[in-house]
Amino acid sequence: MAGKRKRVVKETKSKKSPLKKSMNICSKHIFSKPSISQIRKELLSWYDANQRDLPWRTIAASEVDPNVRGYAVWVSEVMLQQTQVATVIPYFNKWIKTWPTIQTLAAADLEDVYKVWAGLGYYSRARRLHEGAKFLVTKMSGTMPQEVEDLSKNIPGIGPYSASAIASVAFQKVVGVVDGNVIRVLSRMREVGADSSHSNVRNHLWSLANELVSDTRPGDFNQALMELGATVCTPQNPKCSECAVRSSCAAYSKVRTDTDIGALDSFLKKNGKKKSKSCSDVEECHLCLPDHLWKSNPQVTVFPVKAPKKKPREERVMVLVIDRENRFLLIRRPEEGLLAGLWEFPKIILTGDKDVNDSQDVLLNELTIEQSSVISRKHVAEVSHIFSHIRTTYVVEHIQVAPSLVVEDLECPTSWWNASEVRTAAVSTAVKKILDSVEKLLRTDHPKKDSKA
Repeated sequence: MAGKRKRVVKETKSKKSPLKKSMNICSKHIFSKPSISQIRKELLSWYDANQRDLPWRTIAASEVDPNVRGYAVWVSEVMLQQTQVATVIPYFNKWIKTWPTIQTLAAADLEDVYKVWAGLGYYSRARRLHEGAKFLVTKMSGTMPQEVEDLSKNIPGIGPYSASAIASVAFQKVVGVVDGNVIRVLSRMREVGADSSHSNVRNHLWSLANELVSDTRPGDFNQALMELGATVCTPQNPKCSECAVRSSCAAYSKVRTDTDIGALDSFLKKNGKKKSKSCSDVEECHLCLPDHLWKSNPQVTVFPVKAPKKKPREERVMVLVIDRENRFLLIRRPEEGLLAGLWEFPKIILTGDKDVNDSQDVLLNELTIEQSSVISRKHVAEVSHIFSHIRTTYVVEHIQVAPSLVVEDLECPTSWWNASEVRTAAVSTAVKKILDSVEKLLRTDHPKKDSKA
C-alpha cells in the first residue's frame, strides 16, 4: 500500500491535479512537499491532545477482530450522515448493544432495525445497513472487505467517502477522505474558491486529501482532519487562533495579508501612490476565488464556495388520524422512495382544485371506511415539516370511528397502535409532530377531572 501511495503522490505532483488537462490551476491550490510533512506533524499532535472520546473510535482502536472494527466504523459513518455527533452517540451505543456484529444485524427483522433507528431520520440509511449486512453474510461469509474499491463496489450503500473512512480508520489503509468537514478545511487551506459541488473541484479535493494523508497513521490523520473541521474550522465563527495548522492555511494568510494591505492602501492613497496589483501564476485559474466574492466577505468563511440552495418544493397534504378507541390507524409506506418502509397516517396530496372535505371522502373510500362508521370529524391543526427538498404542510383531521370498524383489503400493510406505540415505531418526525397536535386537541376536548371535585 505504501508503494501505491508514493505513485499517487508522484503523479499528482507532475500533473498538479486531475483538473490540469481541462482547467487552469495556480500553485497556491497545491500542497508543497515541506508543507505536507509539517501539516501531518502538527495535526496529529493536536489530535492526540484534543480528540473527542467517541465510542466508535474506542472500538476501532482497541478491537482485535477486524470485522468488528470495520462494522463499528461503518455503522458510525452511516449514522453521522446528516446528523450531529452528540445525537449519534446514544443511537450508536444502543445499535451496537443490540447488534454487536454483522451476523446479528443480518439476522434482525427490518422492523426492529427501524425501531432502533427511530428519531435519526433518513431511514433509508438504516435499510441500507441492514441490506449490506445481509449481503456480507450471504455473499462474503460475513467478512468485511478492507480495500476501498471492494467496500464501495460490493456493499450496498457504501460510497467513496464511507469506503475510504472505513478502510483508513478500521484497517489503516493509506487513503484520504473527503466529507463536508474536510471540504471546508482543504478549501480554506488551499484557497479553493470554486463551487465545491462541481465534480472537477471535488476531484481536486480528493487529490489533495490523498496527498496529505499520513502514511503511518492514516486513520488518525483522517479523523483529525474531520475533527478539525467539526470543532475548530467551523462553517461560521472558526477558531483560527486555536488552529494547529493555521500557519499552512492560505485563507488565514490571505485575511491577515489583506488587513495589512488595507492599512498600506490608506497610506499610499494619502501620498498619491498606487499599489501594484497581484496576480495568479497561471492565466485565469479556475480554482481561484472570484474577486467579487472576496470583496463581499473578506474572511475565511467565504471558503468553501457552494452553489445557492434551491428553495424546497411546497406541498400541502391532508392527513387523517383515524381514531378507534384511542388506537390510530397507520399504513406502511412502500419499500422504495422517500421514507421507504416507514409507518404513517393515511394521507392525500391536496391540489388547488381539491376541497378538504371532498378529499376526506376520497381517502375514506380508499380505506374502505363507510360513512356510517364515522362518529365524528374535527379539524386539528396545520403542521409544517421540512424534508431535504420538500416543505410540507399537513392539514390534520381527526376522524373518530366505531369500535367495530375493520380496515381490510388494502395494498399496503396496516396496523392499529396507541400513542406510545406510535412513538416507538418506525415513523418519521413528521408523524410524531402530527400525533402531538392530535393529543393536544384530545386533552383540550377531554380535560382531566379535578381529583378534589
